[in-house]
Parts: sequence; structure tokens; C-alpha cells
Amino acid sequence: MPNSVHLIPRNRLCWIPNDLRLAHEYCFFLHDESARLMVEYEGEEAHVVSFKFRNRAEAKAFKKHAAKADTIAAMRAGGYEAEARKAVLNQITMAMVSDCLHHIYESLRCLEKRKIIVALNLLRKPLTDNLLYLSWMLGDENGFYHSFTTNSPRGITSSILKRKRVEILSRALAMTEVAEVLDAEFIDRALFTQANPSGFQKLFQHAVHLVTVQRIELETTPENFNFIFKRHTDDDLYELIYDVLPQVLLYLSHVIFGLFERIALPDDGGKNAFYVRSILGFYLVQGEENQSHATKRLAGLTCVKCPDCHSALKITPHNAARLVLTESYRCAGCRRVQPFPFSWIF
Repeated sequence: MPNSVHLIPRNRLCWIPNDLRLAHEYCFFLHDESARLMVEYEGEEAHVVSFKFRNRAEAKAFKKHAAKADTIAAMRAGGYEAEARKAVLNQITMAMVSDCLHHIYESLRCLEKRKIIVALNLLRKPLTDNLLYLSWMLGDENGFYHSFTTNSPRGITSSILKRKRVEILSRALAMTEVAEVLDAEFIDRALFTQANPSGFQKLFQHAVHLVTVQRIELETTPENFNFIFKRHTDDDLYELIYDVLPQVLLYLSHVIFGLFERIALPDDGGKNAFYVRSILGFYLVQGEENQSHATKRLAGLTCVKCPDCHSALKITPHNAARLVLTESYRCAGCRRVQPFPFSWIF
């Protein structure tokens, strides 16, 4: 597995362990693609719901009702329930995704500075709260909307969702392009099972609380406080984090993409490029057999010639990762980095 493809400036990666730099860049790639999609939708105001009144009297009544209550209530009172529902779901999607991505961005930046405990605190909310609500919206839109509009907030608390977490994750995953790549039960164990030594839950609890005694799996060791004596130079937490984070963010980014698709259909080429780049990138981060599978998928690009020395493109693991994540490659002949519009293929 290549160490880095320079998606992120080298000076920002100096604190990330060498063998985990590609995983970190891949996580940032998934964040950036989700953020780019959100910015495009906001710029086009794709989330804004518009409709025409049937007559002037109806428009006047709507304006009067909206002044007393709110726009959504006025839409419902005027018989525009479908439009009101669309507006509610669109606004929740945009706001929740924005909140989610802000936390993820800051957590990844903290990991670049060895502020691991701060990073874990920042990851806890988007990965255990936002991810679950976004998954619920994608996998069971009717159920989410009904609970949100008729039984909020008591009907949408985390304790309510706890009872049907795997079902929520499974239904959402089935509606994405990574249903054959990821496993819903793995995501559930990785994020929520306290007894999982390779999961995030113990890390989250110890990052938030100085002392934990409620469960044996989370118990603070004697004469200690959680993490405050941890040496910042230790790499073990990085290994735990990047063993799980790429898979979780791959899932989350596809859930986000699925929700944006419901707001407005994206360009087919851009959609297919995201699917291929995100999945091949994941295979390359996984290494071994998956890495070999990814490089074979890119073998057809060997017909590309370097514009400087005319050498054929060599699909090494490094170049495969460069093509997928940065849309560039390093020529095996002259060693120059050349741009390549990988997304344009789609």
C-alpha cells in the first residue's frame, strides 16, 4: 500500500504514521467529495421547494397563515402536504450533513496535529448521532418523517433508535452502491458495541470521561484517568482509528449521496465517478487482495502516454491511488507528475 498520494500537503502529514497516510488521505477524499456535493446543491438551491398557487385567494391565505405560524404550517394548511414534506426533509438533510461534515473535517485536522483525544470527541457526534439519523432518513423515509412530525422529540431519541440500529443501518446500506462492499453489522459493532476492543465506543467513552466504571469493558485502570497520561507519540490509537474509519466514512458518504439524490438527481457521470473512485480507493487502502483487484480494474489505462516523454502509464499501487484520489499519476519514465481527468471517463 502506498504511503501517500499527496492529496494533502506533505507538511500536514508529518505526524500521521507513514503506513496510515493513505488511509487518512482517503478519509479526507470522502469528506471533500461530500462537502463538494453539498456546496453544489446549495449553490444551485436544489433543496429549495417551489410551487404555484392555484389562485390569488389561496396565495393571500398562505401569506396570512405564514405570518401567524410558519411557512411549513402554511403549506400544510393550504393543502400542500407533499411539498411541505419535501421541504422538511430537504432542510434536515442539508443542515445535518453540514453539521456532520464540519465535525469530521475538524477531527481529521486534529489527527494531523496528534490531538487524538480532541479528534475522538469531534468524531463521536457525527458517527453515532448524525450517521444514524441520516441512515434512518435514507432507509425508512416514511418512518422517519412520521416520527419527526408526530412524536418529536421523544419518539426520535437515541434510546429509541438503539432498539433498531442494525435494521436502520441494514436498510440504508441496501440502498447504496456499497451494499456488496460493507457490512451493516460490522458498522454497528465498530461504532456502538462497548465490548468490541477494535471498535470506537471505548475510545469515545474514554475521550469524553476521565473516569468510567459503569461497565467492565470501559473501566478505567486503577490509579489512572482515561487518556490524560497517554503519550502523544504513541501510534496505537491511530492504528485503531484507521482500521475502522475508512469503512465508516465510505458508508456515510454513500448515505449522504443517496439523500442528495432524493433532493435532486445528480449528473450520471459525476455519480458514477464518485461510486468508482470511492470504492476503488477503499480497496487500495485495504491493501493485499483488494489492492490487486483495484489495480486490475485500472489496467485498461496503460494506453495513456506521458505528454513529456511518451512513456506508457504504469499502474503501480501508488499510481492507482493517485489516479483515483488525485486524478494524476507519476510517469515511470521521466518521473514527472501528470494530471489525468479520471472522472471525465464517466
